[in-house]
Amino acid sequence: MALTTLFYCIPAFGEAQSSANTGQGVAEPLLMLTLENPPLAYTHEDGSVTGVLVQVIREAARRTGHEVEFRIDPWKRVIREVSEGNADAAFNAGVTEERKSWGMYGETVLIDETFVFFSRGPKALTRTLDEAAQLRVGIQLGYYYGERFDQMLKDRPFHAVEVNQTIPRNLRLLGADRIDVFVGDLLPTLYYIKKLGLEDEISIVTEKESGLPLVVSTSDTYVAFSRRSVDPAYVETFDKALQSVKASDTFDTILGSYQLNVPELPETP
Repeated sequence: MALTTLFYCIPAFGEAQSSANTGQGVAEPLLMLTLENPPLAYTHEDGSVTGVLVQVIREAARRTGHEVEFRIDPWKRVIREVSEGNADAAFNAGVTEERKSWGMYGETVLIDETFVFFSRGPKALTRTLDEAAQLRVGIQLGYYYGERFDQMLKDRPFHAVEVNQTIPRNLRLLGADRIDVFVGDLLPTLYYIKKLGLEDEISIVTEKESGLPLVVSTSDTYVAFSRRSVDPAYVETFDKALQSVKASDTFDTILGSYQLNVPELPETP
């Protein structure tokens, strides 16, 4: 999805560099990997990789004099390929001690992942989930929802917990009244609600206290560069470029093009 309002800002970050390793000559494409997760990153019907984060990263890299090739892989393969230096970066990656052993992170957050409750029709719950014993909860396999909610899953205060692999599956269970709430990543879940035509059927659960969306957890994600294939100096250069993109209206312009009904969120989850 081309952006016609972006301007070239390469001079602000020095002359174009040939590769993330050498910093000389004509830039070679960087190879960046992530998982299929629309609208953040996904495979277009023509086979190309696109998405909100793909467009943001492409613009940031362009401002450093680089092009980027993107590839969608299962997440375990993404981590393996970048850690071994077969790819230059993994994006939409959280920070862990294990990942810092092979990856380099800038200071600029790529995106704040926000997990909220979704329900069939309007629903309000207390911030402390006093209603837990009455709730049938849908979650996604392999997702980390933050320390507080993951502890609740271990303590099992809910009436039932259903684990599924995909967002569409959980949305169908909501529609069939098989679960009461689904804990979903905000932007991807809104994307599928729109794609499946469920805007009038599925709602974001609100807090009884504030009327704002009931946020389960938030998680900062970044671009994690491979220590084996990328010069640390380039990580700093890219970070400044990404910061400039995030400071402008570029991100909002890109996200707005997907026409998702993104609500106002509470300042503190």
